[in-house]
Formats: sequence, structure tokens, C-alpha cells
Amino acid sequence: MASTTTMNYWLEALALTFVPPATNSTIVGKHKDNFTRRVKHHTYGRTNQFAVTEKLVGLEEKFQVLNLDDVAGELFSRRVELDRDHGEMKWLPDVLDLLLHLSIGPVKYSRVEDLKTLKPDPAIRPVLKWEDIEAEDPIDRRDPIWQVPQYSDFSSDEDEEIVASSTQTSPASIKRRHAEKVDKGSIFDAPPVEVTSKLEAAQFWRTLGHDVTITETQAVKEVLFMFSGLPTSVFMSSDDGFTPNARYRVRHLESATSESLLKEAADIASEVQPTRQWLRARQDTSIMQLVHSEISEVLADFERTISEEHSGILHQTSPTRAVSLLQVLQRIKRASLPLKALKTITSQSARNDPVTVLNNIHNAVDIAQSSCNTVDVESLLPIFLSALTLYAKSIDIWLHTGSIAKMEAFFVAENHKNPQQKSNLWHDWFSLTSNSVDLIPAFLKRFTAKMFTIGKTAAFLQHLDASPLDDQVIDLGVTAAALEAANLIANSPLPFSATFEMILERHLTALLNSSTSTLKHILETSCGLTKLLDAFDYLYLGKDGVILDTIENKMFDQIDRSMDMWNDRFLLSDLLAEAYSDIKCVDANATTIQTAYTSSRTMENRRRSVKILAAVSISYHLAWPLANIILPTSTACYQRIALTLSQVRRAKHQLERRANFYIQHMPLIDNGTHINVARLVYWQLLLFVNVLYAHLTSCVIQPLTRNMRERLRSTSTNSLDDMISIHRQYISALEHACLSSKRIKPLRDSLISVLDLCIRFSDMITSAVTNTGTQIAPRERHEGDFEASSFISARSRRRRRGKNTSTGDFASSSDDDDDDDDEGMGEGYSTFVFDEDTSLGQEISKVRNEFKKHVGFLIAGTRAVARSSTTGVRVVGDSGEFEVGERFELLADSLEGAFPAKRRIGTI
Repeated sequence: MASTTTMNYWLEALALTFVPPATNSTIVGKHKDNFTRRVKHHTYGRTNQFAVTEKLVGLEEKFQVLNLDDVAGELFSRRVELDRDHGEMKWLPDVLDLLLHLSIGPVKYSRVEDLKTLKPDPAIRPVLKWEDIEAEDPIDRRDPIWQVPQYSDFSSDEDEEIVASSTQTSPASIKRRHAEKVDKGSIFDAPPVEVTSKLEAAQFWRTLGHDVTITETQAVKEVLFMFSGLPTSVFMSSDDGFTPNARYRVRHLESATSESLLKEAADIASEVQPTRQWLRARQDTSIMQLVHSEISEVLADFERTISEEHSGILHQTSPTRAVSLLQVLQRIKRASLPLKALKTITSQSARNDPVTVLNNIHNAVDIAQSSCNTVDVESLLPIFLSALTLYAKSIDIWLHTGSIAKMEAFFVAENHKNPQQKSNLWHDWFSLTSNSVDLIPAFLKRFTAKMFTIGKTAAFLQHLDASPLDDQVIDLGVTAAALEAANLIANSPLPFSATFEMILERHLTALLNSSTSTLKHILETSCGLTKLLDAFDYLYLGKDGVILDTIENKMFDQIDRSMDMWNDRFLLSDLLAEAYSDIKCVDANATTIQTAYTSSRTMENRRRSVKILAAVSISYHLAWPLANIILPTSTACYQRIALTLSQVRRAKHQLERRANFYIQHMPLIDNGTHINVARLVYWQLLLFVNVLYAHLTSCVIQPLTRNMRERLRSTSTNSLDDMISIHRQYISALEHACLSSKRIKPLRDSLISVLDLCIRFSDMITSAVTNTGTQIAPRERHEGDFEASSFISARSRRRRRGKNTSTGDFASSSDDDDDDDDEGMGEGYSTFVFDEDTSLGQEISKVRNEFKKHVGFLIAGTRAVARSSTTGVRVVGDSGEFEVGERFELLADSLEGAFPAKRRIGTI
């Protein structure tokens, strides 16, 4: 750092540069001392060393951009050297900062002698003078820029009076004007008498009399005041609008003409006044506040037009220098057209009712566009788009994310149940509010269901952690549809409402198709919908008979041996897991066996009816996305269909595995006729079971399942609601066609009776061969079975009341016999009851008679159900792919072909 002596010398030399040459030495000494003392004790801030470094680095980069790498390298090397050798010097940043400020073109002027070229040469570039400027561009001294403002004691700092200067405005004239004396005593003097009389004459409202004439200028001013909402004398204001005061008349016009013009002005103001009154009301909702702001802007434009008319009158800027009331009214009327368009909104809209306002604006835009009213369309359409954009913001959020935005009112409510189960997400988490009809504008009501479905689909995808929507549909929604419709109405021959509905329908359809296709892909790939349906085919619909034989043969054998543990759920679970171990679609860990004991009878009596199989049911665990499609009621339908098929297989097992060998190879009765009857009954029972099972599996289950899967995969399935509806229609039709529905309980009871006959027939045949006797066990054998003894006693009492009682009405008989079984699905007695002291031949004849009666009832019943299912009681959709009427008719034809009426009626 420089020494103190050197610094003082430099400061004195610098101080001398500010002192004139011819100055006394004493004064020079004072100046040097003061200057040195001020410099040394001056509180200045230190230079920012980091800013200096940034400037140097920026300068280095600038050299590199200018392709001066050598200069940039030199600068870099010197910076590094300074940081290494002189980094501790505190004055170094100040010096570098000074050099940066002194540097001008460091590349061009790298030498000190080159700095001389920066000084302009007076000979080459002379000094510019005002005379030269005025010679090239003459100054217009009448231009307002040369007007000098004059201030007085009566004006504030904000208000200034602009006084036009004379044509010869110059500094000398300005000095002369300011030098003039102002007579302050005359400022507060009263005006002359002439001015006072003119002022009183201009106040026409003070004139007495019934007929007061006013000038046209006065009339125009009064009209403009009226349009501004100010009180006037010429016009009277009321709740109904404005009316002209009969006292006043335009001076140079006839009374009728003056009255007509003033009446026209009052009518125009009466149409504008409701808008002002509506704007005075306070709006609380955000949409109404936005509409309020938009209408205020339209009114502000109208008031600017009124201000321009005022300005034209004050400055007399009219081309003819005359004020015309008729021309003013024409201009005002043209400017008031947007406010007249808003009258449909302000006159019919209640306070804080955005839905009503949206409906009114939509209808007004539709009418204006249909009638080619361009002014109304241009005035109303921006307000409608702004209000609808704000209103539809929450709807678009719902459509894209499935979340309910926090707003004043929304047509979808989220049901807060604790805890919320994802398996009920589609059905229970969201619902339309009770007042949703009042929360949706009329032009959006027809889309409510679709918007509700799209939002639920988006929520479903959100819980599945699906990828967001692609760019093609992310911008679709109510707002985008409204903007697109607004751009098209100029060239569209359709009304605005039709155009908007068409575009909105396309947007919503695209959104729904995109989200549904994504959801279907996830359900298929990640959730395994097809795999689940395949598992149901194996578990409930009997797809693989070999596996079912493996499971049911063991179970049926245990039933025939009267083992109470035949339905032990642990043993059945192991048996099921072993049987389906090679089937990939069936997850043994997802299966659950439920068992129930619905009777206290002995196993010997329970095994005689196929109803015993109702004590076992299989449940399959569903992932929560699939549980939203396959409802618990549908699972119960699957279980009832599986029970029906199992009961048919139970009867078939008895006939083929037990009775077949004894019928073919073992002597039953000495009477050959009875043997033929027994064999005939056997083949009829077996034929019935085979025809029925083949019909249920091949003609009902396979085609209906195939149609269901095709419809689930079809592109016409546009939503999860469609998938749920398709599966619900399918399983309902399947249950109905498989005779498992509760609505056809008489037919099912008759079917159970036939299947019980198969078991009873097998028991009789095997008992006869094994010498167990054909007599009914004595009553004391049932002493341990209270229900059985009570049942036999009841049957005996009925037999004693009369053996000739008609039994033609099978449906009522079945109902009497099954009173202990509420739904006909639980365990019960065999529907075929024997009397005591009967022979084998007699019992076989009874079985044959009962079988013919039940088959006849089934044929007639299925035909009746076929007609009702075809004409009215349909469990299918509009497509008819789940029609079951023809299938009942086919079953009736198959049974009638196997058991003709003559054969059933005649004797053998």
C-alpha cells in the first residue's frame, strides 16, 4: 500500500484541480486542508469484492465470445496471479473496480495514447446550436407542449390550470408575464351584472310556470345526466323507469316533437337503469361476483361514451359546431345496446343464484345467435364463457382426477363411512347429492350421469395408481367444449345450444372411452379379470367334469355311508386344493369352504334328498377392483347355480354308480313285468338327468358365458357401469335359465322332487338286492329322529283323512312338504314319501307315477316361463344376448321329445 506522504501529496494535487488559478495562497491552503480532511474522514462504503470478481469473469467471457481467446487468457492469468500474491490486500478490489470504471473499449484502446482518439475534434464536429435545430425541424409554437402551466393560490398541487401561451412564447415574454403585477383586491369582487344575469338565465329549473323552454344544449346535458344515473329536472325517476317532465320543452321544436324526443330518451334510460340497480346488490358467491364484474365493465364502457359526449359539448368538437339531441340519442342508443342485452340477466336473476344466471345467459346467447343478433352475442358470450369457466373448474377437476374440489356447491357428494372399503368404491364412495338437480344448469343436466361416471372412473384409476391421461384428452372438459363452441358459432348453421351439446358430448365420450379403456386394460393385465372368470367356470359352472368327479365321488360316497363328516371344511379344502392344483386360473388359497348344519335329523334321512348338498358352499376371494364388478349378490347366484348342477350330478351319480349294475345284472323281483317297469323307470330317470345336465351346460351356460365375455371385451362397453350391468344381467339370466332362481320356485321344487326320486329309486334297487327288505323301517327305528317321526305321523294322518285326495296341484303340494325349508335350498326330506306295508313293485310304480307327474309339470312350466320371459319378464339387456325364453322353450322341447305325452299318459 502507498505511504501516507504519497497519499497526502496526491490528495493536495487533486484539490488544486478544483481551485481557480488566480486564487490567494491563503484561500488555497484552506481549500487543501478542507479537501484532505473531508476525504480522509468521509464515511464511504467498501467496494464489493465479489461484484468485482464477477465483472472480471464476465469480461473474460465476453472476450471469449468475441473470439479473443488470447486476451481472455491474459486476463485469466493476471487474475490468478493477483489472487495468489496479493489476495490479502484490502485495497486491491477498490483499485480493480476503479480500473473497470475507467476502462473504455479495453481491446480497441489497449494503449494510453489511443485514448486521445476518444476526444471529439471540434473542427470535425461543431457544437450543435438551437438555430441549426430549428432550421432543420421548425418548432410549432402552437403545440400544447409549449403551453406553460400557471399556478395560483386557488389550485392544489394535483390540479393545475393549463393556460395557452401566445404564439411568441420566449423566455423574455415569460419573464415579462411574471413581472406583471396582479391586483389581488379584485379577485374576490362580485361579477358584473351581465354575467350574473346570464348565470340566472341558464338556471332554467328555477323558472316559474307550466311551460318552460330550454335550449337543445341544455336538453342534451339533462339527457346525459339521466343516462349517468344522476338526478335531473327535465326527467322524473321512479321504480318503473324515467318519464319526461311535462313542464319542459325544447325551445326550437314543436311540443309533439320535443315530447317524442324526450320520451325516447327516457325509454332508453329506463332500459339501462335496471342494470345499475342490479349492480348495487351485493353478491356472495364467486360466480355471481364474476358476473357482477363483467357487467360492471360493460356499464363502464357505456359511461365512457357518456363522458365523451360531455367532452364534445364542452369543447365544441362537433363537426358542425352544433349540438343535436337527435344525433346524441342515436349514438347513446347504439352504445346502450350491450346493456339492453344484459337486461335478460339482470331482470330474471335472483341474488347469489349462479345456476339461474348461467341458464339465463345460455338461453339469451342461444336466442341471439339464432336470430343473428351480433351485438347481443358479442355482449353475452364473453360473460357466459367467464362464468361457465369458473363454474366448470370443479367439474373438470372431477372429470380428470376424480377428486371433489372444495367449492360452494357441487353435485357429487363423497360418502364418509368408517372404514371405507375399496371393494365398494364404485357403489358407495360417491353419490349424487339430493339437490343435484338444483346445482346443475339446465344445459348440463342431460350429461349428469355421464359426468358422474367419468369422475368415478377417474377416482378408480387414481386408487389403482394408473398413469395420468394422455395429452389428447387432458384438455377435454366442459370449459374446453364451451370455448370450442364459441369459436364455431360464427360459421355454424346450428344454434349455440346444439353446437355446445354436440361438442360437449364428444368431449365427454372421448374422456369416458379413454379412461374406460385404461381401466379395462388394468383389470385384465394387473387384476386378472379373465382369469377370475375362468376360475368361476371351474368352481361354479362345472367346466371340467373330471375334476368334479374326483371331488364329488368322495363326497357322495361319504354321504351314502351316512358319515357326518362328509362336509368337513378342512378335508374339503384339501381335496379342492389337490384337485385344482394343475389349473393355473384357480388359486386354492383364495377359496373358502363354508359348511352349515341346517337340520337335526339323522344322516340316514338327510342323505335321501339332494338338498343335503346345500350345506356346502364355496367362496372365492376377489381383489377389490374385481369386487366392484362382481358383487356379493352375483357370487350368491354363482353358488346357487353350482348347487343345482351338483344336485343333478348327485342324482346322476346314484343312477350310474349304484343302480346301473343292479338293474343290468342282478335279479330284483320274480315278476318279469315288475322287472321291465323297474328298468324302464331307471332309463327314464337317467335320460331325464342326462338331458337336463346337457341342456344346462351346453345350451345355457356355454352360450351365455361366451356372450358375456364378448360384451365385456367389446369396444361398445364404455364404462365400468356397463361391465357391472353386463355381468349382472348375465348371472341373473344364467340363474333363471338353470332353474335356480327364486322366482320359479315351483319348477325348482319339482326338479328337486325328480332328483330325490333318483336317489330313492337307487336305494330301493340296492336294498332289494342286498336283502335289506323293501318295507319301510318301523316307526320305532326313528325314535331317535324327532323330525322324521313327526313327519311320518303327519303323512299317516293325511293318508287316513282320505287316500283319494287329488294330488294334481304339485306346486301347492311341494309348498306343503317344504314348509320347514324357507327357500327350498336347505336340507330337507326326500319329496317322495312312502306308505307303510308296500312291496318293491308297488314302490317302483309309485316312483314311475310321480316321475311322469313331475315331468309333465316341468314341461308345462318351462313353456309358461318361456312365454313370460319372452314377452315381459326379461332379465336381459336391449341387445337380447341374454334372452332365456328360447332356452326354456328348448328345454321343454327336449323333455317332450324324450318323454312324449302318449308314453307318459299310457300304460306299459
